[in-house]
Amino acid sequence: MDTPSGLSSRMSNVIASVLPKIATTVGERSSKGPAKIDLATAENWLARRELIDIYKQAIAQDLDPQTLSYPQGFGGDPELLSALASFLNTYFRPAIPVEESHIAVAAGASSCLDQLLYTICDAGDSVLVPAPYWNGFDFHLTLRTAVDIVRVSCDSLSHTVSSSLLSALDAVYNATPKPIRIKALIFTNPHNPFGQCYPETCIRDVLRWCGHRRIHFVGDEVYGISEFRRGSPDDRFVSALNLLSAETQRDIKNRVDSNSLDGEANVVSRYEESMDGTSDTHREIGLHRPNGDGQEGNGIDISLVHTIWSLSKDFGCSGLRMATLISQNNDSLLTGVRLLSTPLLSCPSMLMAKALFSSEKLHAIVKLTRVRLARAYQIVEAQLKRWEIEMVEPRAGVFVWARLLKASQHERFTIATKGALKDDVSEGRDMQQIEKLRNNGVLISPGQQYHLAAWPREQGWVRITFAVEESELREGLRIIETTLGLGKRRRDVGPDEEEKERSKRRSLGSTLSAASNPASIMS
Repeated sequence: MDTPSGLSSRMSNVIASVLPKIATTVGERSSKGPAKIDLATAENWLARRELIDIYKQAIAQDLDPQTLSYPQGFGGDPELLSALASFLNTYFRPAIPVEESHIAVAAGASSCLDQLLYTICDAGDSVLVPAPYWNGFDFHLTLRTAVDIVRVSCDSLSHTVSSSLLSALDAVYNATPKPIRIKALIFTNPHNPFGQCYPETCIRDVLRWCGHRRIHFVGDEVYGISEFRRGSPDDRFVSALNLLSAETQRDIKNRVDSNSLDGEANVVSRYEESMDGTSDTHREIGLHRPNGDGQEGNGIDISLVHTIWSLSKDFGCSGLRMATLISQNNDSLLTGVRLLSTPLLSCPSMLMAKALFSSEKLHAIVKLTRVRLARAYQIVEAQLKRWEIEMVEPRAGVFVWARLLKASQHERFTIATKGALKDDVSEGRDMQQIEKLRNNGVLISPGQQYHLAAWPREQGWVRITFAVEESELREGLRIIETTLGLGKRRRDVGPDEEEKERSKRRSLGSTLSAASNPASIMS
């Protein structure tokens, strides 16, 4: 049916549903007025000077007429794919080494997700997304694919980044009228907006959960090397790529134990050859299906496990539009993504990315970024503690999740007596304070954008990006303090009530964080 504007009904519906959600952001980015301090956009500005030096040198030395042609290769420039494979093998520690044939390059992580879902989903299929989650998924996952997002919420916000996710997945899956139409799970690790890392046992269980139900596991690991503090081993970032062959190796051992000694020597020899690069049998090992049902004996199906990483977050190069999909046992899927991505690739962007991944300064930049992230977080953490603000201590990423927005005395009474405020009341109060900050020159992200509907008591949360220049960060925090009247006792709260609030204020952050361990920078 024709629309008055001549658009397809599909695009008319997309515009009507998406534009109101992004209107404020579009307005900010289109404004010609004085620039605001942006603590809302999740970008990393902390190593841009060093990166610019590498990119300038690459352009000066390697920009040639061929760079202005269509891209070389299929799904990425061959030299870039080689450099990417080396980078991924170094920093993500995959148990099955990443090869060039496992990779498809895309114009940004959002584009990569869109192309992946277009390849594996039909219109009307569903995608599971654990909440809270980045609100950009609401339109990036649905703009073209017309899939439905099914939110997965744990019983408590404090249980989000934990093994409680398994029971929440079960509950949603069992309650879905047509579970066969659930095609994928988007698993963001490190988490956005919490900045925390899922325990290894949880990731392994989720991989099995997806394998048993023939659901694609899509690991969104765009903050994978922005880990800047560490507590217990369970706090550390572990890529899904790191777990696949570890499981396979145990499966191999089980098979070896049931065979003769000659069989053991044969299987182990093949495995060792695959790990040192002298043979191409590791893919064959990964394909072993002892159950005859398309899965490994441990329930993980490598053909359903896909990981996305990009330059945008860890290296703060969102303008280059450069991301990669890694899938180690699904050539047909990679072909589909490459068909969609190749015409969109930029040769200058690939030139700069190749220079970065091949640079002898790469490891120093990674370490430097982690040091600067830790320093920037310490500045924000000190202020939040001085303001007595409840927060979730991040381990990775560029932001902190904090309960910055305060309720009035009437609202606190309503929460205490009725359990929660109506969504429109709480969101209205939060947005008034967000707007007040915007008018005073600071942008932060309101927590309600990250889908907190399952936890009606959880009001007042925001996400604050701290990976900006120190002078800008300090000025932004100063404006927040003066605008919201933080750092001093509120006159409408008595001393006894204030002491009770103080004891509660850090409860969620304490539960979500590991027991207080000293922060450390990883080598």
